[in-house]
Amino acid sequence: MSAEEKAAFVSAVLALKSNVNSVLNPGKRKRYDDFVQVHKNAMIGPDMFMPMPHGGPLFFPWHRVLLRQFELALQAAASDPSIAIPYWDWELSGKNNPFTGDFMSGDGDAAQGHRVVTGPFAYAKKKFKIHVWDGTSGNRGLLREFGNDPTAYLPTPTQVASALTKTPYSPGANSWENTCEGVLHNPAHRWIGGNMGDATSTNDPVFFLQHCYLDLLWEKWKKQHPTSDPYLPASGTPGLDLGSRLVFTKPGKPAPWAGSWKVQDTLDTTSLGYTYA
Repeated sequence: MSAEEKAAFVSAVLALKSNVNSVLNPGKRKRYDDFVQVHKNAMIGPDMFMPMPHGGPLFFPWHRVLLRQFELALQAAASDPSIAIPYWDWELSGKNNPFTGDFMSGDGDAAQGHRVVTGPFAYAKKKFKIHVWDGTSGNRGLLREFGNDPTAYLPTPTQVASALTKTPYSPGANSWENTCEGVLHNPAHRWIGGNMGDATSTNDPVFFLQHCYLDLLWEKWKKQHPTSDPYLPASGTPGLDLGSRLVFTKPGKPAPWAGSWKVQDTLDTTSLGYTYA
């Protein structure tokens, strides 16, 4: 990304966090916080919806819609249709490192409770306060603890290449979905730590960069295995198969965004309005 692209993306995130009112909690939170609440409800709490889009085949379709809706919200907040979520391939060298002072900010400071203290999302700048936690309250600052979890790691290109060889899409310990979520996705969340280790991991903007890469990997996996089903189960499993509607709210609760999608609607990125270069 150019310096201008980075600045535009950061500005859009901050606008969504400060200038756009919440749909789910109008007058109390901002639009960015809606995405945190939706992801939280996908995992824990009294408003948790089922089936869960984690630990199973819905992982990729569900997060794909979440990503696209976030991207559209950024574009609207910035009045800039060119804003796009970049992907992070877990490299930390050179231009691949997102944790810089002009982009995603740096690590948390242990002396300040692991609050991020550098870059545009630093707590002291008061432009990015946390409002949604796994519990009823928590730290107002963005938290990170790089590498503090001894079981966590950032996936290597070798691990990515190995995961891409796995078939079928689902189910099974050696399936693509299970391997990607367990070997690539989960350890990276824990390596970043802080907010990224919680159900409310969407509090950290890097969440969207990581999941954008996972979304791209699904596209790569499909091209690498043209004779494999791009998603399974295809039928016969209500709630999980291609005809199942993806859930982003519970009945009777406000919808986070207009529209609805079945799993089959997410298989082609162009139908959602985006492609990868």
